[in-house]
Amino acid sequence: MSFPWRRAVMVGAGVLLAVLAYFFAMHIPRTLAVFIIAAFIAAGVRPIVKRLESMRVPKALAVAIVFVVLILLVVVTLLVIVPLMIVQIQGIAQNLPSIAAAVEAWTISVERSLQMHFPQMAIPTNGIDLTHIGTGGLQRFAGTTLGSVGQILVGTATGLFVAFASLVLSIFFLLNDATIADGVASLFPASRRPIAHKLLTEIAGTFGSYISGQVIVSAITGVAVWVLSAVIGFKFALLLGVIVAISYAIPMLGSVIGQAIAIVLCAPQGWWMVLWVQVIIFVVERISDNVLVPKIMGDSVGVSPIAVMFAVFAGGELFGIPGLLLGIPAAALIKILWRYFVDPWLSAQLDRR
Repeated sequence: MSFPWRRAVMVGAGVLLAVLAYFFAMHIPRTLAVFIIAAFIAAGVRPIVKRLESMRVPKALAVAIVFVVLILLVVVTLLVIVPLMIVQIQGIAQNLPSIAAAVEAWTISVERSLQMHFPQMAIPTNGIDLTHIGTGGLQRFAGTTLGSVGQILVGTATGLFVAFASLVLSIFFLLNDATIADGVASLFPASRRPIAHKLLTEIAGTFGSYISGQVIVSAITGVAVWVLSAVIGFKFALLLGVIVAISYAIPMLGSVIGQAIAIVLCAPQGWWMVLWVQVIIFVVERISDNVLVPKIMGDSVGVSPIAVMFAVFAGGELFGIPGLLLGIPAAALIKILWRYFVDPWLSAQLDRR
């Protein structure tokens, strides 16, 4: 049996191209960010556009409707929600000494309780001077911030440009998705182009369903936590709702992150407030897990729980927060590519034997 030189050369060329593409991408991070963000925006709103098209709405009009609503939501967020969040963040800054004192008192009580029940352990009973630590940290943060106002302004302007460019590019992606798919499929041999089209459609559908579903579920979860915690008199309810909405998008770890931050924010209002807010977050997130996720997202990625855990931890270790957020759809992408390329090759090898 002769060695498959042609296949080996093709695989080697593919690996070389992938390496070159990686190094090229590392030199254009801002441009790459625009295209990636645009692709995710387009994938997220694509299911809604397709739903409108199924209702006989022209594609251009469907895209226009979706993006008008999206822009209105962004404007409302910038004009209403962000100012309220700034007020609450300022309130946290003003209450930082009381927050630090409450947490410090709790650590002292825990240390003394441990010393009482386990006297043989060498546990200090003087607590942690969180007030001093927090005040010093704020002073250092203020000095650093004031010293880099120019960099902050440049970074803000760059961020706004990236956001605007991504939004415009995502509209182009949606209006020309068929042309883009044809262009990508043309890179394959003619006999493989129908399969390439099917593959691209499945990838777009999987990513779109996951992104749009996750955004909707996270938003509902955050709003529910905001409203319920405001009803019981929590001062920073809006800020907590935003934190929970963002952290809920991080599988498994997000719930722990949201509840840990909630403990710190609730401390000045007493431990009963901590308890009630923890109960609210727990109940709302369990309802989201067991009711909203099956109804809205369904089995959008089709990845096993073990694969989800590996994807989340590996993504977080490799790429930080973006890796945590995108670990699951990346695992779904690998599964799809495996089914289309590796499975047929393995089956062919087994059939030959």
